[in-house]
Amino acid sequence: MKENNPFYKMRKVLILSASFLLLLQACKKDGELVPEFEENTIFYFFSDTTKIVTEVKRSDPLEVAATQIPTGLVGEYRDSSFGYTKSIIQIQPLLSTNSLVFSDSVNTVEVDSVILSLEYGGYFGDTSIAQTFDVFRIDEELDSATYRSNTNIAVQSTPLASHNFIPNPTKKTFILQPNNFGTSELIEVSSQLRINLGKALGDEIIAKQGSNELANDTSFIRFFKGLQIIPQNNPSITDNEAAILYFRLTATNTKMTIYYTDTRANDTTQKAVDFPVNINSVRFSTFEHDYTGSAAETALQTQNTNFAFAQAMAGLETVIKFPDLKSQLGGKVLVNKAELIIPAVNGSYSENVGKAQEVTVASRDADGRFQFIPDALVNSQFFGGEFDASKNEYKLNISRYIQSYLNGGQNDNGLTLLVTGGAVSSERVVVFNESNSSNKIRLNLYYTNIEQ
Repeated sequence: MKENNPFYKMRKVLILSASFLLLLQACKKDGELVPEFEENTIFYFFSDTTKIVTEVKRSDPLEVAATQIPTGLVGEYRDSSFGYTKSIIQIQPLLSTNSLVFSDSVNTVEVDSVILSLEYGGYFGDTSIAQTFDVFRIDEELDSATYRSNTNIAVQSTPLASHNFIPNPTKKTFILQPNNFGTSELIEVSSQLRINLGKALGDEIIAKQGSNELANDTSFIRFFKGLQIIPQNNPSITDNEAAILYFRLTATNTKMTIYYTDTRANDTTQKAVDFPVNINSVRFSTFEHDYTGSAAETALQTQNTNFAFAQAMAGLETVIKFPDLKSQLGGKVLVNKAELIIPAVNGSYSENVGKAQEVTVASRDADGRFQFIPDALVNSQFFGGEFDASKNEYKLNISRYIQSYLNGGQNDNGLTLLVTGGAVSSERVVVFNESNSSNKIRLNLYYTNIEQ
């Protein structure tokens, strides 16, 4: 796997959706366990034979507040286990200043180019494969409400640009930038994708100088509603080829820039005006998945395999249930420790498309909405979920959840296995389910019987 994402820590709080995050405070009120939870190293019984039942499902679309996502995902890749995945981003450049002015009215302004720059923040997959991104002008007003990750956004029929390139997320970029002397000079900037949107858009925007459209952001986004960046489908890519690219959507270098020449008499000046994408901009990704012919499709259709699946970007999830746990233990027990061990499958990965760095589990309430389990509210080190390369597995401490479940504080919807940071990550993982004969998902349970 090749991945580089500086927002990795932030992904822990971007597991699914903005609405899921709001449940955090409510979950904190449900911490009391009867009998009282106690984790210690003195216990009377150990079991690793608890019956586990898993079910692979398509994830519901993510719901995200459109001004909260720091990382945009765009690109396509084909996965040997999961099939085809595609990601699109919508962004909303804003004014750099109110009542924007490009030049004095007596001057002549000629647009040189309009450049969309997107600062790289990492990638998932194979960046040696060329991709083509189409950039469309959005044709409906966006707002800061919550958007679903399968939302279809109206765009104009003809793209502003079609840009073919080989991604290079780690290479420094050199650009010609206007300086204080009226000329341009070559400067080094952070690694970024730069797409030329053509001169016509610049002419249209500059023509609005002095008009209400450039008075403030509210007026500007009624006139220029935003941009959609969508990868063209490449039917020639094979398994584990191409990549989902990560872009820092609120970085200084993520913006649209009009470069132009300002002429008065025989005096010419090179100038540039930025239209930044910032924390006030609407920005969100939408995802597509096609599992045709993949191992994931087999699991979805029959559930009769040795494998379970979890995939970010509203892809796949696995429901985990313990149907016989209460009858297995009988009476009252004190849970000393409960560890959910999830072994990863070798052979389902390549150098470019690898195992997720971290997984998590969440429960669902009676209405089917995700909520944090009590163990997730302790701290990330206690809860676990990071991939252990030495054991080729993930381990999650779900002691408080199991105690609460035994006490009647949890419903029978079970736990759902997810890739951490599903809104800002392209990661995935194949794991062994309960049907594998040797190394399979299991619950290591340490407990003490309590007299009735």
